[in-house]
Amino acid sequence: MTAPSPSLLPAPRSALVWGSLGARVALAAVYLLAAVPKLGDPAAFAQDIDNYHLLPVDWAGVAAVVLPPLELVVAAALLLGVHARGAALVSAGMLIAFAAAMGQAIARGIDLDCGCFGSALAMHVSGWSILRNVVLAALSLPIVLGPDLGPEELWGRIRPARAPAAD
Repeated sequence: MTAPSPSLLPAPRSALVWGSLGARVALAAVYLLAAVPKLGDPAAFAQDIDNYHLLPVDWAGVAAVVLPPLELVVAAALLLGVHARGAALVSAGMLIAFAAAMGQAIARGIDLDCGCFGSALAMHVSGWSILRNVVLAALSLPIVLGPDLGPEELWGRIRPARAPAAD
């Protein structure tokens, strides 16, 4: 097993490792819960996107087809520890973009459901939904700044140790 790359922040190693792991699992769960319903009804998700009045109608359809698989890829990368720092940066970028879209909708007086979890969960766009996205984006920090744990290092920490073989 190779040693994980050093952290970008000086801190107790175990706190950074467990903080990064917790953030990965939390963000991955959010993305999995968000992506699956949208994959099942891309037309409804395209309508949700169009309701923001940010993109041309055709682009809303493209975004509705592209975003859910991207969310699944980010979730998988975070859970598996494959390019997790990059996935965390993509995650933070998406969440800030979504928060900005919500903010412009509020500023323009557009009353809408955020479409965050597709048709599975109705969530009205509000200051709270913007705050939620900013907090979720902040969860990317321990992943980006903490130790870059690959799959072996990440999952080796939570697997039970094997007993030595008896001779």
